[in-house]
Amino acid sequence: MKEIETEVLVIGSEGAGAKASIEAQEEGAEVLVVTKGLSGRSGSTVMAGGRIQAPLGEADPRDNANIFFEDVIKGGDYLNNQNLVDRMVKLAVTEVPKLELWGAKFMKKDGKFEQVQHPDSSYPRSLRLAGVHGGLQYRVAMNAQYRRLNTKILEDLFVTSLLTSSDQVAGAFGISLRDGQFVVVKAKNVILATGGSSEIYRKTDASHDATGDGMVLAYNAGADLMDMEFHQFLPFCCYEPLFEMSGLTTRLRYCLHGKLYNRIGEAFMERYLPSYGDWGPRNATSRAIYLEHMYGRGSPRGGAYLSFSHLPENLINDYIEREKPGFIDDLKKAGIEIQRRALECGPAAHYSMGGIRVNEYCATSLPRLYACGEVAAGMDGAERIDGGTALTWCLTMGYIAGKEAAKMAKELDWLSIDNKQVSEEERRVSSLLERREGIKAFEIKNKLKDIMWNYCSLVKDRGGLETALGLIQKIRSEDLPLLCVPSSSKTFNRGWTEALEVVNMIELSEMAIRASLMREESRGAHYRSDFPRRDNPKWLKNIIIKKEEVGMTFSTAAPVLTRLRPLERD
Repeated sequence: MKEIETEVLVIGSEGAGAKASIEAQEEGAEVLVVTKGLSGRSGSTVMAGGRIQAPLGEADPRDNANIFFEDVIKGGDYLNNQNLVDRMVKLAVTEVPKLELWGAKFMKKDGKFEQVQHPDSSYPRSLRLAGVHGGLQYRVAMNAQYRRLNTKILEDLFVTSLLTSSDQVAGAFGISLRDGQFVVVKAKNVILATGGSSEIYRKTDASHDATGDGMVLAYNAGADLMDMEFHQFLPFCCYEPLFEMSGLTTRLRYCLHGKLYNRIGEAFMERYLPSYGDWGPRNATSRAIYLEHMYGRGSPRGGAYLSFSHLPENLINDYIEREKPGFIDDLKKAGIEIQRRALECGPAAHYSMGGIRVNEYCATSLPRLYACGEVAAGMDGAERIDGGTALTWCLTMGYIAGKEAAKMAKELDWLSIDNKQVSEEERRVSSLLERREGIKAFEIKNKLKDIMWNYCSLVKDRGGLETALGLIQKIRSEDLPLLCVPSSSKTFNRGWTEALEVVNMIELSEMAIRASLMREESRGAHYRSDFPRRDNPKWLKNIIIKKEEVGMTFSTAAPVLTRLRPLERD
């Protein structure tokens, strides 16, 4: 067993984790970063699109942090923590442009950032990163800072539990995926930045390691989770066989304002969103596509058709010449010319609004534990607005968590590691290798993904949710006892990794189902067909999830409303 000591442990190396570790080191703290994959080559940040929001007012001077705040709160249907959002929109003005100083390249004109407008934003606010794939620019910027600060990073380390002492976090236990060695890290403060849980759904454009590990780490240690019924679905993921789940259709939609058609040629969005049409919010648009398929009017693969035929051909050609997207040649090789052929696209799980409950300091309900980025809840409310705010939150929350954890670490004493906890976790993790025959983790994952997609995604009702809960309980009682890892190797044993992940995914799926059953209304990303309207008198509340001796418990709490409240008639 390897033992390490550090003042601040950051679990997660990408957007939010990288920013947190940079800021903590700038504050003078000793920092260790651990990641389940490779730094800069795993997680969701490197897959991110090319836009990020900051209220700089360079495209329209009327935009500012206050307007940004209002857009975020209204988009989140007033379930956001307004103290946290207030801090983040103000920090966005300084922390987003800082990426350019670190080496990221942005589209600029006459020395000013190009800013474009997205649904739910009052003014053009999204900065455009240069190049075909914006995520690469984040990698360039963060890796440059890692090198400058000589950051200590442990890659291919799967953290399986947080270690506690006197109801406070004292460190973490993990496995080196390279050789199976167990690792114990003793830390004064721990920051979770492990991303979301989109992998619990059948269709997703998220990273394969978005299995919600950090959420379960916090839950098992005793921290509160919140808003697990809210998950964002991106409506324009490619459904074409050779490009399935590619983001090329998303990029084309934003750049060329594509129009959606069903299989009988109707431009159907006016039916669902008459005030928005084809330029609607993500989940509402995803739900419209989903319903068209349910009504028998979807495309062959369960989506819709994204068409650009309403545009003169020279406008499309001008875009191709100006932007030079590499996927155009790939489409042509497959016999697809966007000037004359519509593309199949549809919804896919994209982003977790729910996660670990944090305050405006990114502190969790468990002392010495912080969370930032997609793993945390509170900034998005019931729905994250469009246009690149996920990376805005990663940078600003990472700033807050890194600074706070480093400052507090200087005032804290070391806690002792409980050897009993270490031994119990070692036994739990090792026991997964003992069964060679039975049900493989990927088989359980496939069952789980179908359950969540069919019953707990874009359209929910009591009957479907109760069916899903029964199926989850059946997996717990019948499948998990037979979970096996066919190989005994401890070197990059994918079966072992997936066995650890699927246990987390089952826990998170049950949380999402139970919270969705509890919220008897429709709000933001959560749509109940049996309760199709928003109900502020009863449900202007966050659902809090906590692990108790009796098991998974649910309660409600009023959201932090400091400046904006919904109108009485809402």
